[in-house]
Amino acid sequence: MPLPFPECEPAWTLVVDGFDVLREREVESWLSVGNGVIGTRGSLEDDDDASNPGTYVAGAYVQGSDEGSGPELAPVPDWIRLVPLVSDTAVTLLTGTVVELHRALDLRHGVLTRTWCQSLDSGLQVWFRSARFASMADPQILVLWAELEADGAEAHFVAGGEEPVLREIPARIGAVELATVTRCPPGQVVRLGAVRRPWAGEERSAAKVLADADRQGVTRLFERHRAAWERRWGNADVVVEGDPEAQRALRFAVYHLISAGEASGTSSIGARGLTGPGYHGHVFWDTEVFALPFFFAAHPPTARGLLAYRHRLLPAARAKAAAMGYRGALYPWESADTGEEVTPPFAYGPSGERIPILTGSQEHHIAADVAWATWSYWAWTGDEDFLLTCGAEILVETARFWASRARRRRDGRLHIGKVIGPDEYHESVDDNAFTNLLARWNLERAAEIVEHLSDSRGDGREVLSRLACQSGEAERWRRVAAGLVDGFDPASGLYEQFAGYFALEDLAAAELAEPPFAADVVLGSRRLRRSQIIKQADVLMAAHMLPEALPPEVATANYRYYEPRTSHGSSLSPAIHAAVAARVGAADDALSYFHMAAGIDLGDEMGNAAQGVHMAALGGLWQAAVAGFGGARVGLDALRVDPRLPPSWRRLAFPVTFRGARVEVDVAGNTLTLSLDAPARVAVGSRPPVRLRAGRHVARRRLGEWSAPKEVALR
Repeated sequence: MPLPFPECEPAWTLVVDGFDVLREREVESWLSVGNGVIGTRGSLEDDDDASNPGTYVAGAYVQGSDEGSGPELAPVPDWIRLVPLVSDTAVTLLTGTVVELHRALDLRHGVLTRTWCQSLDSGLQVWFRSARFASMADPQILVLWAELEADGAEAHFVAGGEEPVLREIPARIGAVELATVTRCPPGQVVRLGAVRRPWAGEERSAAKVLADADRQGVTRLFERHRAAWERRWGNADVVVEGDPEAQRALRFAVYHLISAGEASGTSSIGARGLTGPGYHGHVFWDTEVFALPFFFAAHPPTARGLLAYRHRLLPAARAKAAAMGYRGALYPWESADTGEEVTPPFAYGPSGERIPILTGSQEHHIAADVAWATWSYWAWTGDEDFLLTCGAEILVETARFWASRARRRRDGRLHIGKVIGPDEYHESVDDNAFTNLLARWNLERAAEIVEHLSDSRGDGREVLSRLACQSGEAERWRRVAAGLVDGFDPASGLYEQFAGYFALEDLAAAELAEPPFAADVVLGSRRLRRSQIIKQADVLMAAHMLPEALPPEVATANYRYYEPRTSHGSSLSPAIHAAVAARVGAADDALSYFHMAAGIDLGDEMGNAAQGVHMAALGGLWQAAVAGFGGARVGLDALRVDPRLPPSWRRLAFPVTFRGARVEVDVAGNTLTLSLDAPARVAVGSRPPVRLRAGRHVARRRLGEWSAPKEVALR
């Protein structure tokens, strides 16, 4: 019997043939299915010692058992487990010989299929076929279908009885309900699962959700799931012509981004999403800075939900700031379910020694990162309700933190001491340029928001009253911002990464090893700290996030200085280098870094894809394509588009949603086509913004400059 799901197009399919015991766990990460609420790794249904099966529920954490460990994602029973029996003998990959093992992840529809043929020692051939998905239409539902054939021999599954099985999975903020039911028509299995998170406002019990899914049947469930995925792709697909590997990597990235985000406001996206146990499911700046820009453009409701998570946990951020002697709110470097700091206090070195982990106490730029994402969401969407209910409070409280964090020294300037910037190779530094630039930006934007609300109608003034904004507070923030040291040297155009950085031993990363590499292993931690080798984009991270603060000539100078000194020991680094290189006209570098970023998971460049896919790298890859090569960025006044395609790319096309208008950006050679379904303000190249009507508009590039977009008739 054929699978009940249509085969996908090759350009939309990630295929894995055969079984490599050494790579199986990274393959399971690639082939995960998810919907933002539930994620299941792409493990084999019949299991194998090489496998690391896992199903994860967003927001469900338990306390870790190891010394010094914090919360970790709660283990969920393995709902996909099936044991094929032929003539009462269990069939595994070790029973006889594997004739065929083919797995295909349909990226367009979020379905993982498997075809497996095993030749037994008796000469009998056994065929196993399966398909599974986590419903995008009904995010509490999981579906598994399988069939078994054995050349006429008696074959069936050990799959449990047909009565629903109900379980409660303990979690720190309330138990998760899990209900499963297994139906076994001849030669087949249909297994349905349903979860309920009471804290997320999911009112129906898992048993009721399951009963409704059972009534719908697998075909109807799939039809609705497929339609939901097609709607999401309609606002998210990035098309590349001229580079098939780039196309595959971008669809892989977008698939996993869509699979990771949910809009309830009760959870966020961990560093590995719901695809593996890496980093215990903790939430870092990865979400706000790397993943959220995708959702701003492709699915604003999810972006709002992810920021609502940060707003919900503001009390814990205030408590952290107060405990450290500061005002306002300081978000935890690692967050989970309560908003408390859950960064482990130490790790163990190769000789068993305890090594302190300082990121939780020093990587304070997280406060400005959350503020940056908050303001960026408002700029992309114009969502005033969000600003009133969540956004203004985040911006004000983080600004209060920075105003109290900065200290005046003998030079009369304000300094931020003892921090860690994005480059985590250098700890306890003073005046990290990225941190200070983001703090300044945070203070200035918060002051503008206070003025915006002061000038608005009653709702805005009520918000300011609720936040106890004092007269003159916004002006004080501006004075602090103006007084902050940033390490900029006008003569060279360089920002010093932190005070004293330029006096360190000057080394070139490529002379030590081929990036990406762990420089602490190559150099040793002591020499590394005394060198200019950095882990990831730091000053260049500021160039990417704050392009108005680092104009093209400054960004170019800093790219030329810091790029050769970067080891890319973090998966977050290559994509940002690709985006900045595209902006400064280093086209060859940009494409090289783009493909390095694409290989972080699909090539396991970091050696740890078995722990789950790298959500920040995937979000960064989308940004490299859309903001880097596509040149699409947003300010308060307009959507700005300034494409810079690699020479080998014939075409780049992608949609973005800007202030309620869907804008399709299509670049081919020297022609830029913008298709709008509603009016929007758009700036092309260096031109001032203009209001474009709904319809199609074309601009052409001559001598490096884009013409004004002209409306053309639709054919």
